[in-house]
Amino acid sequence: MDILIAEDDAITRHRLQKFLQKWGHKVTACPDGLEALEKFFSDNMDMVITDWMMPEMEGPELVRKIRQSLKPFVYIILLTSRGDKSDVITGLFDIGADDYIIKPFDPDELQARISVGERTVRLERSLREYSQGLEKIVRHQTKMIRETQEETILKLLTALESRDQETGGHVRRISLFCTVLAEAAGWSKSQVDDLRLASPMHDIGKIGVPDKILRKPGPLTSAEFDVIKTHTTTGGKILGNSDFPMLKMAHDIALFHHERWDGSGYPEGLKGDIIPEAARITSVVDVFDALSNDRVYRKASPEQEVLEIMYAGRGSHFDPNFYDLFICKLGEFRRILKENP
Repeated sequence: MDILIAEDDAITRHRLQKFLQKWGHKVTACPDGLEALEKFFSDNMDMVITDWMMPEMEGPELVRKIRQSLKPFVYIILLTSRGDKSDVITGLFDIGADDYIIKPFDPDELQARISVGERTVRLERSLREYSQGLEKIVRHQTKMIRETQEETILKLLTALESRDQETGGHVRRISLFCTVLAEAAGWSKSQVDDLRLASPMHDIGKIGVPDKILRKPGPLTSAEFDVIKTHTTTGGKILGNSDFPMLKMAHDIALFHHERWDGSGYPEGLKGDIIPEAARITSVVDVFDALSNDRVYRKASPEQEVLEIMYAGRGSHFDPNFYDLFICKLGEFRRILKENP
């Protein structure tokens, strides 16, 4: 074991060092708490034996600073001439020591206490290694579940390609676009992960739109457009009544991604901040992607025209904050378009 001694009495310090080295331990001995604290942070220690009263820094302060550190657990023994019951209770409960030995120490008692400390440290380290290994397994399994969910969602949505020829590439780009905007907006990793999986489901309600309308090559009549608009409420019904955060977000996106910042959108005419953030993000990227790619009813527009249309929608169609972030990240959007045709 690597043992750190903090003891201002030279005789006691050398006596401790002699016995501990005799028992096979590596020992670092310091004459005060301040030097001991510096040694503690510069080296890896398994155990600390400290006096109570010392110059520069006393034992209780040394113990507290060690306990506040982020270093692995160490076993701490207070070795002191203060032998009152109240001192022992204070040392173990208030100060945070693991053991308490009263001076002058008996070598056999010290060796027994050191043995207890060794077992405690080894058990703690074993539990830490087990916990870290378990955490690594959980992280890996969580990652695998997320990747499986993502692949399953994308494959199922790509099945819509047989009805809506743009869906396959569109859903993947929407996922990537939304991820870029959410990260730029400062969303947490878990929220971004949920959005990456939820946003591709924004048009899932199109499954309820007849082919003759969904794949019509020319302009839609007013009645046909009313049918198209039902894909939002249909999607909301499909994704509703779930307790999972990702599916709740997917529900909000499917239902509200055609709402507009000024309240002129559908299906409920929501306005401003009342529209869920995830739907506001999806609204921006959905329009950008729709204008930038061929659709059954029209060809893709040149980038300059797309940007002019987007700019005209700032503060009316789009949340101005998310529009501005979109412009800041335009280079990434161009890359995603190029890499995901």
